[in-house]
Amino acid sequence: MSLFSQIRAVSLREQVADQIRTAIIEGRLKPNDHIAEATLTRQLGVSRTPVREALILLERESLVFSIPHRGCFVRAFDVEDVTALFTMRINLENFAAELTINRLTEEDYAELRNLIALQKLYIEQADYKQVRTTDMAFHQYLINASRHPHLMRHWQELVAQIAAVLYLRAEGHPNFDEHRAIVDHQSILQAYIAHDLEQVKSENRRINQRVLDECTLAIQRLV
Repeated sequence: MSLFSQIRAVSLREQVADQIRTAIIEGRLKPNDHIAEATLTRQLGVSRTPVREALILLERESLVFSIPHRGCFVRAFDVEDVTALFTMRINLENFAAELTINRLTEEDYAELRNLIALQKLYIEQADYKQVRTTDMAFHQYLINASRHPHLMRHWQELVAQIAAVLYLRAEGHPNFDEHRAIVDHQSILQAYIAHDLEQVKSENRRINQRVLDECTLAIQRLV
């Protein structure tokens, strides 16, 4: 019996989708921007088939939308969309806390501390792309620690949308204090270390509500 399975090459569709997704999250593609298939095929050096397949995948992730005979466009988030995103996020993160509160080890705490330290370093370096990536990595770590496949799948469906909305927050609040997330993550981690499930849930609700309010205000300013 073989000890290993064959390595699966990443499909062109997934590579194209990843590039478009990253461009949306980083704000290089903005809400309501037209995504021209011909431009993508030329710039990425691929045929139209993987581009079309990638756009279908991103439409399932609610990052783009298509209009018959007009093409594909970057999704614009409104206040109702953002509210739905963050209320779902609260529920997913609190469910993850129920599963992991007594499972995390000292190694897990050390890794979470390291992510907080990295995020602080990136803030000091004004590398805001890495700031947001590390921010999401902190929460992703806690979700993955649940080992719950359906929870992880639902989180993955939200994470790109959340990242795109957080970019809009940065645009709408040019002087936004990124250090708030450091304090937030430290408070979440301390509650986990104390094995205080209700405190973790309370922090998740408090933080997500504040971020929801910030994103809502940013969207209203940008409209």
